[in-house]
Amino acid sequence: MNDLKIEQLDRKKFLRTAGSTALFAFLGIGMIGCGDSTSAMEDNIVDKTPDDGDGGGSGISISNNGNTITIDLTASDVTALNNIGGWLLINGANTLVLNVGDSVMRAFTSVCTHSGCSDSWQFSNSLFECTCHGSRFNTSGEVVRGPANRDLAEFSVSRNDDIVRIIK
Repeated sequence: MNDLKIEQLDRKKFLRTAGSTALFAFLGIGMIGCGDSTSAMEDNIVDKTPDDGDGGGSGISISNNGNTITIDLTASDVTALNNIGGWLLINGANTLVLNVGDSVMRAFTSVCTHSGCSDSWQFSNSLFECTCHGSRFNTSGEVVRGPANRDLAEFSVSRNDDIVRIIK
């Protein structure tokens, strides 16, 4: 009888441990699978709200109800934009900014034309991908893979040395 109790306790402990292990393994796989892109993506996300004033040290200020974005490329939070292929997602202004080279910056809405997701983006191999449903857009904002069927709206960008101004 004692053996039966030990077996039941061991079985319960096993199931509890196995369930926890399976859950952690599942979460671990999810974090490893997204780890590289998530951490890379987080480096490219700037959470700003419109009318931030001086930018709070981020190098980004948003004014005119979110319609004008000014980026100081010397600020540490925006260093990604100093390299060709460097990009930022500015959540508070729903804007993607990309350095396409030769001192040229492009800016697009970050609101995906498929389902309106605006804060789940990755950029690699010269393609923006909305990670909500997998739509991909090239560096001109054109759809290259659906389910989106419309291009991203592009904004006016001007650059004067280290200051980039985006007008929506």
